[in-house]
Formats: sequence, C-alpha cells, structure tokens
Amino acid sequence: MVGLVLLALYLVGARDYILTRTLNQGYFAEQGYGPAQIAYFTDYPAIPAIFWTINIAAGLAAALLLLFHSRRATLVALIAAASQLCLLAITFGFMDRWAILGPRFSLVDIGVWVLTVGLWLYCHAIHRQGVLR
Repeated sequence: MVGLVLLALYLVGARDYILTRTLNQGYFAEQGYGPAQIAYFTDYPAIPAIFWTINIAAGLAAALLLLFHSRRATLVALIAAASQLCLLAITFGFMDRWAILGPRFSLVDIGVWVLTVGLWLYCHAIHRQGVLR
C-alpha cells in the first residue's frame, strides 16, 4: 500500500515536472500562476533543476522498487529525500520560493519531502526485518 501511495504521489509530481519544465501555458493557467510564477519557472536555474529531476526519478524508482520488494528501495528513497531537501534549501534560501509561489505550493513540496523521508524510514525498517531482498 505504501508503495502504491508514493507511486501515485510521484506520478503527480512527474506530471507537474514535465508540464512545468516545458512551460505549458495551459498548466500554468490551471495552477493559477500569474506573471511572477511563470517567470520563476521560465528562468529556472540548472542546479535546482538537476535536484528536481533526481527527486522525481528517484521517487518513482523507490516506489517501484518497494513494490517489487527490492532492498535498493531504501537507498533510492534516501536519494529522493536528499535531493528534495537540497531543492527546498536552494529554492527557499536563494530563489524566494515562498514569496513567489505562496504557501500553498510551498507547503505541498515540504509535505512531499516529509512523505519521502517517511518512505525512506519505512523501507529501512522493513529491510531490517528482511522484507526487502
């Protein structure tokens, strides 16, 4: 169940990633983004984009690995959580994320990080119990 929930979460994240990185105007309108938010993603720097990419790819992979009971899910979930933490630190610390995107989107991303840390802790615990091979 945990793997399915996190897979669904990261599939939503992958959709957001693709539509945002391609600057999909329909998606921006759907999200209620104004000029400031669109500009934020139009000039998105490479380093946070790399962490964002790693987070999405590792989050999807960790959920799938968990579904297949692979011990590698633990390491990949840790990579997803670490990359999300780096992304949050950069965007909140240097890109004024809270002011530009507002609390709704910012709190969702913090929540994703918390859930990803939870995924890592869960994988670690069940790996120690011998559930993951």
